Amino acid sequence: MIKSVIIDDEAQARKVMKNLLAADFPGVEVVGEADDIHSGMEAIRSCQPDLVFLDIQLKSGTGFELLDRLGDENVEVIFVTAYDNYALTAFQFAAFGYLLKPVRISELQKVLMRFEEQQRLKQQSRQERIKVLIESYEDKGQVKKLIVQHVNGFQVLPLHEILYLRGEDNYTRFMLEKGEQTLVSKTLKEYEQLLDDFGFYRIHQSYLVNLRHVREYTKGEGGTVTMHNHDELPVSRRKKAGFLKKFLG
Repeated sequence: MIKSVIIDDEAQARKVMKNLLAADFPGVEVVGEADDIHSGMEAIRSCQPDLVFLDIQLKSGTGFELLDRLGDENVEVIFVTAYDNYALTAFQFAAFGYLLKPVRISELQKVLMRFEEQQRLKQQSRQERIKVLIESYEDKGQVKKLIVQHVNGFQVLPLHEILYLRGEDNYTRFMLEKGEQTLVSKTLKEYEQLLDDFGFYRIHQSYLVNLRHVREYTKGEGGTVTMHNHDELPVSRRKKAGFLKKFLG
């Protein structure tokens, strides 16, 4: 499933795009929407979409300004606009695609097919490129370990020794038992996908926790968790219900 966010200052335009996707592209889920730069940035950071449909003319500025402020957020962008004179600038911003309003289903289909193919190739490449393996072996029961690469080689991390992972732009910092840390040049999203079936849960855009090491949960809008090393980590409001469900079973 491709997660998407629609950012357009016209409510009707957002509705039209949502209806197009719902009717003809069931593999694309709209997880958020916004109408200006600020709410757009919030939607992208909280929803962590794969794809953003972004209008160029927004209430408080332009889609280009939004991308400038986002920096290195790991998301692809398809510009959707009524004006064709922005195309060159759009691609200078490395936009994945460019659609003119009113959006034609055939053009939307073409760009989404390209996106799906890119995602498929990226997944294959990522698996081959990062060479991150989860291995199982028998030693008083099944023990899982994660092999991570760093600048000096690689390190073997037993999963039960990982307290949590913290995303730092395009890097991930592993917080380990005994106070050790390891910084790896891979994104938190990659490890979220890799560790999902091994007792880890992403409680916030910046934190992926090992549920075995959650010591306490404190209520709040999203709340906070206290880990076994006494670190307190925020739980986002959007992730709260999923975390409690997975943690409490």
